[in-house]
Amino acid sequence: MLALGLAAAPRMVSAQTMQWTDKGYVSISGAAQVGSHNLDTSLSFPLYDETATVTTSQEVKSGGLFDIGGAYRVWGHNLLAGVHYSHTSSDANVSVNGSIPHPIFFDRPRTVSSSISGAKHSEDVVHLQAIWMIPVANKLDIGIFGGPSIFAVAQDSVSAVSVAESGDLANPTVTPTLTKTKKTVVGGHVGVDVQYLVARKIAVGVLMRYSGASVEIPGANDKLTVGGFQIGGGLRLRF
Repeated sequence: MLALGLAAAPRMVSAQTMQWTDKGYVSISGAAQVGSHNLDTSLSFPLYDETATVTTSQEVKSGGLFDIGGAYRVWGHNLLAGVHYSHTSSDANVSVNGSIPHPIFFDRPRTVSSSISGAKHSEDVVHLQAIWMIPVANKLDIGIFGGPSIFAVAQDSVSAVSVAESGDLANPTVTPTLTKTKKTVVGGHVGVDVQYLVARKIAVGVLMRYSGASVEIPGANDKLTVGGFQIGGGLRLRF
């Protein structure tokens, strides 16, 4: 009997150490969203009884990210439900290329190029999470999570251009106009949160998350991919 008890003891200790005993936590992190996505648009309009065509291209860059949220244990010792909010924004230059009809000669289009700066992009995202907390060592826990993400996206893109002629008819001036599109779409996310206790109820955490969705932008050749891989860290306040 003593031998059986000694043999079972390591298993009992292991099972106990796998149980996460806090009720929940509040999290605040600073992070970076890695990668970028292309946004290409095309438009056409009548001019001088012909058709002018314009294409644009911009790189929607990633940037710094702010994340805040929390979680609460809802089942057993390890399953938590959580909600997080994140925000990131950036701006970009837009290159503009066009084929503009000639005001005098038919079927002799002029090739023009231009650019505009300050095309803004922002993502406000609510992440709904199911989290499985795993105590892996003394003071060290890993949360594996995933769930849907609700993206509120604001994106500037070229919606129109104006054409002005000068004394040199071979080189018209093309001025693009930026318009902001706002869309809400649902995507998803998965990730891990590594937490190390530095005090009884205070931990430092490393956040790694991939989130993604796609958004239709008027005039765009393809849907714009939003989200990406995010990595950062911050504080976790336990309760």
